[in-house]
Amino acid sequence: MKLLKKNEYGFFQVNPTPSIEELEKYYSEKYYQSPVVATYSKKYSDEELRLTEIAAEVADFVMSKMIVNSKKNLFDIGCGEGFFMYYLQKFGWSVYGTDFSQAGLKAMNPDLLGHTTFGNAYDDLNFRIKDGQKYSLINLGNILEHVVDPIYFIRKVKKLMHNDSVLRIVVPNDSSQFQDLLKKMGKSNDEWYCPPDHLSYFNFDSLKNFVTKEGLCVIDSFGDFPIEIFLMNDFSNYYKNKESGTQAHLARVKITNFIRDQGLESYMEWSKGLSLTKLSRSCIIYCKLKPGVF
Repeated sequence: MKLLKKNEYGFFQVNPTPSIEELEKYYSEKYYQSPVVATYSKKYSDEELRLTEIAAEVADFVMSKMIVNSKKNLFDIGCGEGFFMYYLQKFGWSVYGTDFSQAGLKAMNPDLLGHTTFGNAYDDLNFRIKDGQKYSLINLGNILEHVVDPIYFIRKVKKLMHNDSVLRIVVPNDSSQFQDLLKKMGKSNDEWYCPPDHLSYFNFDSLKNFVTKEGLCVIDSFGDFPIEIFLMNDFSNYYKNKESGTQAHLARVKITNFIRDQGLESYMEWSKGLSLTKLSRSCIIYCKLKPGVF
């Protein structure tokens, strides 16, 4: 069994880590194609898709306060099935993406294939850096937990940013205080630990500490529906009762959409509250370069 080791930034990493070649094989051949991967699906309901639309709405709103003279162009690293790109394009953005595999995008948003490159993300980053490309919004949506070296990766991504650029980072809120409480109460047993899928484990504190030490400043922080609250109740604990997992997911979708129906700014205030209390399934932060950092 691989072990977790806390690094100087405060987040945990799998030790030892798999090679880049092993990860390329995993993501290109298994991740989207395998029906056992719970994060992705062959089909989504309109209500489920609206969650990504809401995420794009928030990003567009945050950026509307940040963009002064910059173009509205997005670079989505690890774009997956392309839904974040799709919705921002609807909001008037020029969108570009990259991913290991084209399977997810081909299945869900084939019209975006021409906007996307496939293969090793580092090769793509190096090409864009050498070409002098810059983007107003760079999205790392559930990416940092997968890469072998998040520190090296962030340093590469920063080279695609200009003074007005914003970096959006989403990672699972793992090794969190709430997870510690659940484990102490016997409601879970580190089920969030899942290599080789996730190689690094962040919470709000360690993620913000990490980006700050790497020359970025956090300009906004959000959470999303804390689905782990269902673990508190033995009848809805989807670790102990696998059949309750679908109902927990559907409840998350329904409640999130209900809150958004109260207005975007109300939704954002709720989302910020989740970040402040650290009771959230995901950590969502927006960062800019510190002055003088390139």
